[in-house]
Amino acid sequence: MESVDFFPIDIEQTSWSTSAKELSHIRHQVFVKEQGVTEEEEFDEADTSAVHWIAYGPGRRSPDKQEQQDSVIGCARLVGNKVGRMAVVHTRRNQGVGSALMRRIIRYAARNGLDTLELNAQSHAVDFYRGMYFEVEGEEFMDAGIPHRHMVLSLKRFIEPKVTPPPPDVSEEQRQRVPLESADAFRNGALKLAAEAQRQIRIFSPELDPRIYDNETFHRLLFDFARTHPHAEIHILVCSPKLLVQNSHRLLRLYHNLPSRMQMKVLNPRIRSLHNEYMVVDHTGILYKQGHDRYTGYLVHHAPLEATDLADTFDDMWHHSEPDPELRKLPI
Repeated sequence: MESVDFFPIDIEQTSWSTSAKELSHIRHQVFVKEQGVTEEEEFDEADTSAVHWIAYGPGRRSPDKQEQQDSVIGCARLVGNKVGRMAVVHTRRNQGVGSALMRRIIRYAARNGLDTLELNAQSHAVDFYRGMYFEVEGEEFMDAGIPHRHMVLSLKRFIEPKVTPPPPDVSEEQRQRVPLESADAFRNGALKLAAEAQRQIRIFSPELDPRIYDNETFHRLLFDFARTHPHAEIHILVCSPKLLVQNSHRLLRLYHNLPSRMQMKVLNPRIRSLHNEYMVVDHTGILYKQGHDRYTGYLVHHAPLEATDLADTFDDMWHHSEPDPELRKLPI
């Protein structure tokens, strides 16, 4: 189940023969009623052969399906390598439904050997798809009276093995949670995970705690990781950028020096995270701080299920947050 902090989202892969009623309902509501697309343009022969996805929100279907339409909140389809008919009901927009649908489509496409995904995005939605790593190709054009842009996503970044295969054997020690009870312990844990990173580092920290992250050794590890690993990505999500700028945080300087490999955003204030602070490395390693005012938590080097869950939660928050002008200011 995909989820964000607003409400749970359940994504289900389906077909037209199985779910034509539900798919037709939401697409008629969004495209025909709201946007004025004709039914002849909206519903075509490709529906019968396409792979479809439906997003369900609160009020999940009852066993007899009597409540099904009330809980259908989004849909999308895939024809060949072309994503289309992405729709989210008006009351559930900007709450993670579209990104949950798109992540599921990307996962399906990567696992089924596709090299690229393509779509024609309504022009107002281009930034959303850019956040999912799609790139614009060509000029704006009109489709069903609505401005569109053609966009393409290379799936190389999502295809396993991403950089190196996982180690054949994982020791029991690597699977154990190591309790942490001091700022020094958290700082050392962050250094250990950063030294192990092969592809991705995600950090969610309200103020990017300087006692953990603002030290020369951690700065150097992230710099070396970003420069030496060909597919390196560092995503940092904070709640308050002001202190980072005022205190000339080392990672803010690194963000300005390595914009192609490192990105920073400020958490959307509408989002209320269930987690206080954490660092996830390569969907395996976790540094988890449980308390806001005290240093309690744990370090684990190999916990792929838990790490993937935290990474997905992070990505939901990331796609609904934005860079802040404060972060663009160079520290003095």
